[in-house]
Amino acid sequence: MLKRFRRHTTKQTDEELVGQYQSTGELLQLGILFERYTELVFGLCLKYLKNTALAEDAVMDIFEILVIKAKTHDIRQFRPWLYVLAKNHCLMKLRKKNLTDSFDDMSPSAQAAVVHSAGVVHPIDDFETDGGEKALNDCLKKLPPQQLACVKEFYYEGKSYKQIAEERGEELGRVRSNIQNGRRNLRNCMGRIQTTNND
Repeated sequence: MLKRFRRHTTKQTDEELVGQYQSTGELLQLGILFERYTELVFGLCLKYLKNTALAEDAVMDIFEILVIKAKTHDIRQFRPWLYVLAKNHCLMKLRKKNLTDSFDDMSPSAQAAVVHSAGVVHPIDDFETDGGEKALNDCLKKLPPQQLACVKEFYYEGKSYKQIAEERGEELGRVRSNIQNGRRNLRNCMGRIQTTNND
């Protein structure tokens, strides 16, 4: 469990390690610092998420967040700051899960209405250009096969997450991830095309 973080011994205080990381950007200092509280963070995540695998994933997520936030935040006391960061991350995951579960229980037409109200009806709606349709088709060809299949079934065929998961024999989370990652890849690809066309 959480074997990624090796044990280091150092007499430096938490705040000294934070200062070194902010000065050098070296992940070694941050890794040494985070390993001191890995079990604490894991226990907190397990308390909220009530699932060992999800808690371990959350610990990894929190470290990745830490890499970014610890670089710029004014951290006076690392332990309580990390505790709040970890707690907020877990609460966010729970809120997201509750919203997603409710979404998954909706009919395809109800899902479409929610997606429409959120302004994400279709990837092409992000780019109101004359060549938008062609750009989208070109970008679709660049998607990994699993992302492409899920994106087409969700956006073009109006299927729900649950329908896609059942038909493909995949976990709901994997289908959701393929759709989200596929849409992000399409948005990035079309953004690059739009930038090139505007130059």
